[in-house]
Amino acid sequence: MSHIENFRKKFHIDQKADLRNALVAVDAIYEANRIATEYLSEIDPSDAKTGFRIHSLLNLLGRIFEHSEGMLVAISTGSPASAEALSRIVVEGSINVMYLATIGNPSTLIQFFRSWLNEHERKLGEWKETIKGESYADKVSAMIDERSDFIQSLGLYVDKIESQSLIDPCDRNTEWPKSLFKRFEAMGRKTDYYESYHRLSGASHLTGEDTLLWLISLEMPIEQKIKMAKEAWAYSTMMSRIACTFFVDAAAACVIGYGRSSNEDLQKLKQSLGRSVQSIAKEAGVPH
Repeated sequence: MSHIENFRKKFHIDQKADLRNALVAVDAIYEANRIATEYLSEIDPSDAKTGFRIHSLLNLLGRIFEHSEGMLVAISTGSPASAEALSRIVVEGSINVMYLATIGNPSTLIQFFRSWLNEHERKLGEWKETIKGESYADKVSAMIDERSDFIQSLGLYVDKIESQSLIDPCDRNTEWPKSLFKRFEAMGRKTDYYESYHRLSGASHLTGEDTLLWLISLEMPIEQKIKMAKEAWAYSTMMSRIACTFFVDAAAACVIGYGRSSNEDLQKLKQSLGRSVQSIAKEAGVPH
């Protein structure tokens, strides 16, 4: 079964639905995910910390793959704005995995987990402080405490991994940057932050851009409205393809980090995506 047929069947997409616009992207993410998963799964870890890192990368990559699938389902079934929101998740997740796979090491992963644990615990504390004096404070505080206990248990689990796997403390060269922009920058992809990630904020943050354009269009003739709608849909399609290139890069970073030297297959997937982006760029309103 081809990747596109598998995609259609998996998500119960009607046989009459035209999936040609998603074909290249679906093939790219499915094949990249297969390559990375099979390669990493065949590695016999030399020690516990290597096994910990490989398992973590496999899980993170798998989670991004699921978002990539959801993004392409959305663009294929009439939800371009939702596809854009998911595209942003795919781009961010892919950059995180690229950083962990190329610059990071097992101690960076420990920092990655602790960064989330510490931030989550801080938010729980703020929440508990905010509800003091409210009539429901005791009931909600009990739930917050239960969640806090769970977070602390996860922290102990991370401590156990660090200790049992003999993971050294992180140094400045491999630390986990708190800022996503810093991770883009460290990967030499600062412009991608603005060109791809930031441009996708409109759907995920419900900014004013689309509503302003809609208000402007109210006074336009129907032909112009249709033209604007087609351009917006093409733009969402283009951005979903760009997001897929980030996923392919993340898959490549994982396998290259563990010694896969021949990666022409992944390079061809990225080139195919690049051509598909260029093919729709004019329709999407990209200046030439």
